[in-house]
Amino acid sequence: MAKWQIEQPFEDCLERLEWQRRNLQTRDVQWRKAKQAQRIAQDAQSRAERAFTFVFAAGALEDLFRRIDTDLPDDLRRLEVKRRHLRPTAMAMLMPEAWESISTDRVLRMTRRSEVVRAANNFYIDEEPLEFGQLRQLGISDGRTVNAHHFEALWEGLCLSAGSEPVWESPAHRQAVAKLAETRNLIAHFETDPRQEAFRSTYGDLETTIKRVIESVTRLNEHLVLWLDRFEKVL
Repeated sequence: MAKWQIEQPFEDCLERLEWQRRNLQTRDVQWRKAKQAQRIAQDAQSRAERAFTFVFAAGALEDLFRRIDTDLPDDLRRLEVKRRHLRPTAMAMLMPEAWESISTDRVLRMTRRSEVVRAANNFYIDEEPLEFGQLRQLGISDGRTVNAHHFEALWEGLCLSAGSEPVWESPAHRQAVAKLAETRNLIAHFETDPRQEAFRSTYGDLETTIKRVIESVTRLNEHLVLWLDRFEKVL
């Protein structure tokens, strides 16, 4: 049984992505062995499968981040995290109201900046636990296709790395998430013909992309669980 509520959304997401990766691996072997006549006969099916990969995988990530929005506050509420245990960057994520309505008018904008500083001072009251009763969502899910910025916002906002460890295992991993989001939007919004876009990547290319997305999700999951475990030890 999972220790933290947030672990289940990650398990579900990884199960879906891994299912798609295995399917791509199988289809890659079949496609390589197929003769030209077979490829021509399966052309429409193949294009649909490749286009589906982008939409399905992007949907799995969107579901994950929607559930992070609601499940992570529940875990934090259970921990009764003290404000003094959070790094300053967490305030930007956990107190969204402090950043609202910053006017474009220069004088009003300066006033709002002062208010934000005061909110920051009040935020770090030593022994006061964070009140999540009115916080229904973190705001990490904004309705857009999940891209690299969503991963970075959660990682950097909550300081999931104890040191300066980056969110991405490599630049190729960031590119995989970015490509998934970009191509999904091109296909879903019909900004390009899905039949043409689908064939820009082989089954093998798609498997590599999904594998890197899986590794990125796994990395985020592991660090988020470690982050929660650290809070449990100090409370």
